[in-house]
Amino acid sequence: MQQRKKKNRSQRTVVTIAVCTMATFPLLMIPTGLNKGTPAGVRVARAYEEAFREEEKEGVLVEEWALPPIEEPGEEGKPLTEGALIPESYIPGKEHTEKKYDGYMTAQIEQTFDSSDLPIEMLDTDAFESTYDEMYISTNKTILKEIPNMDSTTVADIDRSTKVIRIARGSTWSLVKTEDGRKGYLLNKSLSNDMVFNDIDRTVWVDAWDLKLREEPSTDSRILKILDKNTKLHCSAVAIDQWYRVELEDGTKGYVYVSYTTTNPPPTPTPKPTPKPKATPTPKPSSGSHNDPTKAPTPKPEHGGGSGGGSGDEGGGSGYVPPEITGRNGESIVNIAKSMLGVKYTWQGETREGGVDCSGLVVYCYRQLRAEVPHQSNLIRDVGDEVSREDVRLGDIFVYDLKYGDGIADHVAIYAGDGKVIHASYSRGQVVWGNADMGKILTIRRIFG
Repeated sequence: MQQRKKKNRSQRTVVTIAVCTMATFPLLMIPTGLNKGTPAGVRVARAYEEAFREEEKEGVLVEEWALPPIEEPGEEGKPLTEGALIPESYIPGKEHTEKKYDGYMTAQIEQTFDSSDLPIEMLDTDAFESTYDEMYISTNKTILKEIPNMDSTTVADIDRSTKVIRIARGSTWSLVKTEDGRKGYLLNKSLSNDMVFNDIDRTVWVDAWDLKLREEPSTDSRILKILDKNTKLHCSAVAIDQWYRVELEDGTKGYVYVSYTTTNPPPTPTPKPTPKPKATPTPKPSSGSHNDPTKAPTPKPEHGGGSGGGSGDEGGGSGYVPPEITGRNGESIVNIAKSMLGVKYTWQGETREGGVDCSGLVVYCYRQLRAEVPHQSNLIRDVGDEVSREDVRLGDIFVYDLKYGDGIADHVAIYAGDGKVIHASYSRGQVVWGNADMGKILTIRRIFG
């Protein structure tokens, strides 16, 4: 009976062990099964956590919003605030290419070069910075490309010192537009903010009156001298066919506009031969004559002469015919201007007898019809009403900027029809016919509507 009880206890023990083993074995096998079917991302995260396990901290759980802000050292140990710069430290042995920022992901950008050892643009053209800058080509044999790559299609070859407009700028290339409207990409190193001069060795002469010699190539620059027409200049450089760098015969250096010079030397006046003195013949005495041989004979009067003779003009010179006045209109103004053709040029003059200058001619013509006009070209630009070139009529006043391109009126003329004007020309010394488009027209004014 006692043995039977021992046997039953042994059987129960075996059954208990078997049951426990059967229950435990699946539990031990669960991680293996789960691990086999676990996504890769989860397994990597678990491995990362296992490798960089933080020390377990004891304490109560506090909500994130209740925690004090984390301070990171900024410049001079101050906490970083919004917009503050992250301090940088250079890795030993790396001078400028690598920077290390604690707690931040970093990346290193390296400039690459093409087969011609020229830099390759690192930015997409859509990321270029928009600009609108006047620039000048500073390199020789510059090529305008379709895209920022030397292997792309060539749009045009651009000469050195050419002016372009930079539309957008990248890391090593820029998108530009030429004055004739062509667009393309150039290397940044081919562009300059300053005007670029090309060296030359040329002799020119001033082809305008009162040309300003400036200290720098700009109409805002200081005036060094006022040059007379036909002054000789030696040119050492030229920029975009607009400015010359010149030196006068007295050594003065400066800049002048190219358009007011000429490479044709002024004509050399032919010297008059010195007349040989004539021997005075000894008069022969006339026998039996009481006439004095040293007296000249009395000239005979010309046909048409007499006490009532004369030129018939009224102070206007030989051949003067008074103008036809048809009213206070442009036609009458033109007739008056025609009557002044040939009158001498006189600075600040405004009369037929004393002469006129360009604005003096306008003053004279309009004064005959009782209309007052200021005797200054730059003031005449504001009189009356402005009209367009297409709507011009007889008697309208053309106001020009002929000398310096600075927007200041320096000449005026009266429109006479068929694209012609009448004006007092300083270079020709009198009132003459001229071309209405002789220079830059600032405005056209109409006094009589």
